[in-house]
Amino acid sequence: MWTDVLIAVAAAVVAALIGWPLVPAFLRLTHAGPGSKPERTGAEDVEVLRGGMWIGIVERALIAGAIVLGRPELMAVVIAVKGLGRFAEIKSSAAAGERFIIGTFVSIAFASLIGIIGWAIIT
Repeated sequence: MWTDVLIAVAAAVVAALIGWPLVPAFLRLTHAGPGSKPERTGAEDVEVLRGGMWIGIVERALIAGAIVLGRPELMAVVIAVKGLGRFAEIKSSAAAGERFIIGTFVSIAFASLIGIIGWAIIT
């Protein structure tokens, strides 16, 4: 029982901390990729979605922990709270909405992968 909790905590920490540099790096890649518009610097988007780094860290930790503990339905709660909290900012800026969606998808995918690895270790 305690080993399951320790594995869940370890997965949460790994997902939160390793995902921390990976998600922004991916966002930079998508911002500079084909079809991007060079007239924006991205500074406006960063200001619009302030606090995103910390939200992402908590999001990845909660999702990985939920999956390891066999409660993947809790992902819906995390995503719903995040979406509701950002709704006004997403609605007001197309760039912020795009950044939110890409960042959230990458963050969830990475946290899910770490969670599945932790779950496989437990089972």
